[in-house]
Amino acid sequence: MLLCSEIGSEGRNFQFASRLVMFDLPFNPDLLEQRIGRLDRIGQLHDIQILVPWLEKTAQAVLLCWYHEGLDAFEHTCPTGRTIYDSAYAQLIEYLAAPDNPQGLDDFIAQSRKQHDTPKAQLEQGRDRLLELNSNGGEAAQALADAICEQDNDTELVNFALNLFDIVGINQEDRSDNLIVLTPSDHMLVPDFPGLPEDGCTVTFNRNQALSREDTQFITWEHPLIRNGLDLILSGDTGSCALSLLKNKALPVGTLLVEMIYVVEAQAPKHLQLTRFLPPTPVRLLMDRAGNNLAGKVEFESFNRQLNAVNRHTGSKLVNAVQQDVHHILTQAEKVIVPEAQALIAAAKVEADEKLSAELSRLEALKAVNPNIRDDEVDALESNREQVLASLGEAGWRLDALRLIVVTHQ
Repeated sequence: MLLCSEIGSEGRNFQFASRLVMFDLPFNPDLLEQRIGRLDRIGQLHDIQILVPWLEKTAQAVLLCWYHEGLDAFEHTCPTGRTIYDSAYAQLIEYLAAPDNPQGLDDFIAQSRKQHDTPKAQLEQGRDRLLELNSNGGEAAQALADAICEQDNDTELVNFALNLFDIVGINQEDRSDNLIVLTPSDHMLVPDFPGLPEDGCTVTFNRNQALSREDTQFITWEHPLIRNGLDLILSGDTGSCALSLLKNKALPVGTLLVEMIYVVEAQAPKHLQLTRFLPPTPVRLLMDRAGNNLAGKVEFESFNRQLNAVNRHTGSKLVNAVQQDVHHILTQAEKVIVPEAQALIAAAKVEADEKLSAELSRLEALKAVNPNIRDDEVDALESNREQVLASLGEAGWRLDALRLIVVTHQ
């Protein structure tokens, strides 16, 4: 049970409740609608039940009758309430001042109902029902809604987020089945984690839970905590190197594989928008001692599921044992990555040249028939094209992550 004064009638979200008891009715129809609207919100799962206790021959009884029979304000929204209230104010005051003298009250309520029904009917006639039927987006909107529901039920985000919070060093405290309290710790990767308040916050992966609680944040892939965490991990050294064991009796014990992620990218001023043609693009290599790249034959996800973690002590010994071989494989990988990276850069240059040349040709054709197109606009587009192609020509690649895999039969 939640008890509220008039301060709870505006700006609050009480959709977790479905029964509204009003011990006094507001004098203004708009305030009545505001009270009901605190419960009748997105996330409400039930019909709203409105309970109004009243005594006969009181102002409350008159007001209740006027709202219910005159304005139909309890069962439907009342867009005409304020207008009727302004026009009937003087009469309403008289009946409220003399609730034990109901003479003429029925006629007053009937007149109010007529004033309510007429403009409401006009509003209904003004609705474009065909537009309403099609404004929901049809099959495309339904497909989007289904995709959102599927994403809400995806446990991959939950596992990823909890692992991310552990890596960053954020304290996690289970409040209930669907609520987690996150607070900063003294051993975080950064002193102040963007998006995490100093006093912490409560989060959930359950959409309905988030809708029913104002103090709870709903975690999605787009949430600042997730995006900032990803940026922190990707821009730092954490997670850039790993060591795993592969249990596979089809391969000799001690077989060494080195999995590498190179990133092909170009550096240029933001206004050139190079990411249209060459966004930072990862290239995966899986090299053996003979210099063979097995990435095309070994799919990442299935391969990753076969790998097992190594404790720090064992890992240190393995790294020392294969250090010379790793350097040899890295040298071979530098030769393998060159043609793959150059192919990506060449494709980006072709795409940029085609698109920007087409834009330039269109502008020149438009200039021929439109004197408002200035020469400096054409020159600017030509300069932009040249700068983009020059920047793509200087694109390069870098080793972003590395994982050593050692075959074992145990």
